[in-house]
Amino acid sequence: MEFIHVTSNNREQTLLRTKPCVVALGFFDGVHLGHQQVIKEAKSAAEEQELPLVIMSFFPHPKEVLSNGEKIIPYLMPMNDKRRIFEKLGADYFYLIEFTKEFAALSPREFVQTYLLGFGAKQVVAGFDFTYGHSGEGNMDTLKSDSDGKIEGIKVDKIEWEGEKISSTLIRHLVLAGEMERIASYLGNDYQSEGRIVFRKKHTEVLLQPHYLLPPPGWYEVTVNLHPETTTHIAVVHDGRITLLQGQGFPYYEWENVRLSWKRVLPKKFVHEEVPRQVFFSSSLVGL
Repeated sequence: MEFIHVTSNNREQTLLRTKPCVVALGFFDGVHLGHQQVIKEAKSAAEEQELPLVIMSFFPHPKEVLSNGEKIIPYLMPMNDKRRIFEKLGADYFYLIEFTKEFAALSPREFVQTYLLGFGAKQVVAGFDFTYGHSGEGNMDTLKSDSDGKIEGIKVDKIEWEGEKISSTLIRHLVLAGEMERIASYLGNDYQSEGRIVFRKKHTEVLLQPHYLLPPPGWYEVTVNLHPETTTHIAVVHDGRITLLQGQGFPYYEWENVRLSWKRVLPKKFVHEEVPRQVFFSSSLVGL
């Protein structure tokens, strides 16, 4: 998959390289099951027409730009994670459009003409609630007229689980509430984050990379993956930090980058009665 960060400086140059394609359109934070359905339908359409699949997304989040940075969006994952998932889902190109105030000011027709028709889109797939153009005035029902009938739009219906719409907002709420065991039903897998192992004087921490959410203070069951090793540990979130209780079988070295899969929050009874006493932890952590 080829990744292209499209800015005002390289847009014209990028246009020279575009070719007819099917576009999956969205912000795709978390790439949850609803997003995956959009991409899968776009992939199917691309294969039927023997065209490449392009995923077009935007960064930073529109709300951050339009609020002059006053509103900070808690992203679920960094761009590298998105790229990895998009490639796994079969995308041929990933266009990341720089979201600016000038971009936000484009009328719906200008957006379609400049960024969809201009980039070779023959068919566009997006979620039922996707909007585009100034103030979100364009949507999948206006795409045909905004493209002068040149683009066919496919609107993907709402994806639900147990009566709730699957959304990035819902998943952020679950992470920030510590309800980690519910997330896989919406995300398609456990919530994951990456960070570096750091050995402190009396404990081990994981320093998270940017653009991951941290669950609230508490004790969690996690798996720690450093290919090919995967081990299960207790992670303590306290004072904005992640402490790993080592126990036995801790095959990691300082500064190695590891991936955490958050399984579930541990009940207080488990913390006080079942955590092995030979594992170091301070009284302040036990009190969580």
